Amino acid sequence: MRKPFITVRLTHGMLGALLVSTCACSGSYLQRRSPDAILVNFGVQNQAVLDIISGKAEPSALLPLQMPADMRIVEEQFEDVPRDMKCYTDSEGHLYDFAFGMNWKGVIDDE
Repeated sequence: MRKPFITVRLTHGMLGALLVSTCACSGSYLQRRSPDAILVNFGVQNQAVLDIISGKAEPSALLPLQMPADMRIVEEQFEDVPRDMKCYTDSEGHLYDFAFGMNWKGVIDDE
């Protein structure tokens, strides 16, 4: 089953949202576009996603998995060993490990 994701592009000060249904492993749509943001969900209700992009609710969640640094890491990891991979680190130094999360105020401290 294909999971939906939303790409949001700011154009001339207007917020436009395009709902696209695609496979998470297929980046062909994103290769043809340059979205300002990509919002991916892990099976939440559509209304919750719409509340976030409309500004009605503040996003706040923790990752239910590790986000790998690259495809080589995915291929080298052991499938049955938890937390055994090098996780992606963004340009601001945030490590996308299990239970990492952010909201509008910054990184969520959930110790």
